[in-house]
Amino acid sequence: MAVPILFAALFVFLMIGVPVGFAIGGATMLSMAMASNLKMIINAQYCYSGIFSFTVMAIPFFMLAGIIMSTGGIARRIVNFASALISFVNGAIGCVTIIACMFFGALSGSGMATTSAIGGMMIPEMKKRGYDPAYAATIVCFGGIVGPIIPPSLSFVLYGAATGVSISRLFLAGIIPGIIMGLLFLVANIVICTMKGVDLKHNSHNDSDEKVPLREAMAYRFSEILKSIKDGFWALLSPVIILGGIYSGVFTPTEAACVSVVYSIIISMFVYQDLDFAGLKQVFLDTAVLNGITSFLLGFSTVFSTFMTYERVPQMITQFLTTVSDNPAVVLIFINLILLCVGLFLDTVPAIIVMAPMLMPTVNALGINPIHFGVVMAVNLALGLCTPPYGCNLFVGAAVAKVKMEDMFPYILPLFMVGLVGLALISFVPWFSLVFIN
Repeated sequence: MAVPILFAALFVFLMIGVPVGFAIGGATMLSMAMASNLKMIINAQYCYSGIFSFTVMAIPFFMLAGIIMSTGGIARRIVNFASALISFVNGAIGCVTIIACMFFGALSGSGMATTSAIGGMMIPEMKKRGYDPAYAATIVCFGGIVGPIIPPSLSFVLYGAATGVSISRLFLAGIIPGIIMGLLFLVANIVICTMKGVDLKHNSHNDSDEKVPLREAMAYRFSEILKSIKDGFWALLSPVIILGGIYSGVFTPTEAACVSVVYSIIISMFVYQDLDFAGLKQVFLDTAVLNGITSFLLGFSTVFSTFMTYERVPQMITQFLTTVSDNPAVVLIFINLILLCVGLFLDTVPAIIVMAPMLMPTVNALGINPIHFGVVMAVNLALGLCTPPYGCNLFVGAAVAKVKMEDMFPYILPLFMVGLVGLALISFVPWFSLVFIN
């Protein structure tokens, strides 16, 4: 009886607009009070234990690093580098936006931070090039979902904390899937811009239609890339230091997050000098607010997950899915559908903390590699950042572009379908996730 009350209460709370953290906590406590002999004090105990973790401590530090990078000049130099790489194709500004999101995702690990940082710079530029503001916002949102996949990823930190899987190995597993998703959105943008006749390529480094010899064009492109590397050297060095330190064993993911913060502050304040002490104070305040929201969600999500484990919900799910089929591929399709539905209503933080322990017995029973499954879960829930009604990236993109979310719907569907193609490739070709692990 406790489980039906739990999910019915959660559904009702979410439908009437109760904030997600309060909805999860309220549904759990209501179910405990009405249909369980557990004492209410365990809510406080598990809320505390859910955030009292060395691994989870990486989350606020990566958040802080992301906000510093977006305000301290690092993000702008990443955009300049991306522009030098691919400003010669149809839909060039849109492609620059996606590549910049991929690079920034490799620094911040957060989809919303990536959408906000890159969108603030690129959406006005796309509008100048004739992009529909709603499309400009949508392409930034979908570029931003690469952030939770390309390492370092907050999704992988949460998944590792919830399941005990090595976070460093999850980071390695996310490299190729993240690149695949980014390239698919890149191709989709080129096709859409070509069909709409927006931001078509020109054949020279000036804005005229005069063709130039290939050698001259390549020389110009090479010089632009070198110039952007020179200007953004310290920004581009950041992922090398962070990921290199993790993979070489010099420091743990949590220590890497701290290194990322210190490095970002030094580069932003003393090298680029785009951040002063007043700006740094505001950055700390913004991060404190954001981390307070995340920690609240994380704490009550831990209680929710623990209560479902007590009620044997993971075992029931395993029994149901293995009854449907003993073929891992078929079960993986069902799990993908479940996670996509969850992504419609829950943010990444509570979704991973709640769903990962629930689905892990099924994953183990069917012999699915837990590292591969972690990547599949991250991709599913990343797509959830761009699906109404609770698509956090959509909220950010619409706010930055100053458009209504409903104006973005015609563009969300085709890009979401492209995302599903990437999800299918990553789900059913484990090699993409495990090539650096095996």
